[in-house]
Amino acid sequence: MSVSRRYVLLFGLFLLALAAWTAWWFYLAGQVKERTLAWVAEQRASGTEISYQDFTVSGYPYRIEVDLDKLALAVPQAPEAPEVAIPHLKVLGLPWNPRLVLADVVGPVTLAWTDPDSRRQTALYDAKSTTISIGLEAGRLARLSASAQYPRLSAATLGGLLSAKLFEIHARDLGGATALPPAEGGSPTAPLAGQVAVDGDTIALPGTLESPMGAQIASLGLTLGLTGPLTAAADPRAILAAWRDAGGTLEIERGDLRWGSLDLSLTGTLALDKAFRPQGALSGRVGGLDPVLAAAVSQGRLAADQAESIRSALGALSFLTRDEAGRVPFGITLQDGRVLVGPVAVGRVAPIL
Repeated sequence: MSVSRRYVLLFGLFLLALAAWTAWWFYLAGQVKERTLAWVAEQRASGTEISYQDFTVSGYPYRIEVDLDKLALAVPQAPEAPEVAIPHLKVLGLPWNPRLVLADVVGPVTLAWTDPDSRRQTALYDAKSTTISIGLEAGRLARLSASAQYPRLSAATLGGLLSAKLFEIHARDLGGATALPPAEGGSPTAPLAGQVAVDGDTIALPGTLESPMGAQIASLGLTLGLTGPLTAAADPRAILAAWRDAGGTLEIERGDLRWGSLDLSLTGTLALDKAFRPQGALSGRVGGLDPVLAAAVSQGRLAADQAESIRSALGALSFLTRDEAGRVPFGITLQDGRVLVGPVAVGRVAPIL
């Protein structure tokens, strides 16, 4: 075969592959639009109000990109009658990886709902960027992540503006497939049903919120794992009772907080007792607590004898090694409605319901 015929053959194969890919892309784009419109019709039939000004599917040849302008959703039959209005929503899918969906929320988002006192409330959310990532496995939601740069949330119920430099939430449905490694000398935990991680940087609290730690949280990190089944029921009390009776626990895998003088890290396990009070054990290290206790007492948030009990409990542990940041180790036990720091009772905990 001559060189020229070889190039003609290769070019022909390229054109054939391009035609096949183009046909496949337009088929997928058509399916996306058709199924989206079918879902909208289904939601409208169930009483959910959905409207939008423009709906386009683009992104050829590498991706499937859905753009919705002036999207509005409302559920008037729900007790809270929630509404949300999004100026622009961009949803991105990759033809070669249908299990991953990305979305960008563009513009200020308006929220509205009816509170328990039958008053209509509104909130406004905006950010430099808001990206949502959805992972699918076997047609079900397996992973959900949201990342916002410079988010701002204002609402009358907050009493002002809540903002941050960065805020992220990551959630995974593990289906009991993963267990935490055992603590030293302990037993492995039950397999995790799900996991949620929250991280925040430079969180500015509403000005009306008085806190003994100040108006800005330098950093926040929290990872929670859930063991035990969550059954479907209309009554939250019934859901929690079934979860508790099945041995469900909340595993605090990571808890880090830098807020004012407070420097805190902790891990632990919590459950519910028969009275729906939290019970379990937490341990970690804490520094900069004394100014927080003094401010809490001066603001009337903590009784002077309670603050002194906490100081005494930590003082009993002061002989233990401090870390590089000068933090001391501590242990907290919640049992029978009591809160103990080391051996010293410092307060009580109420039922969550």
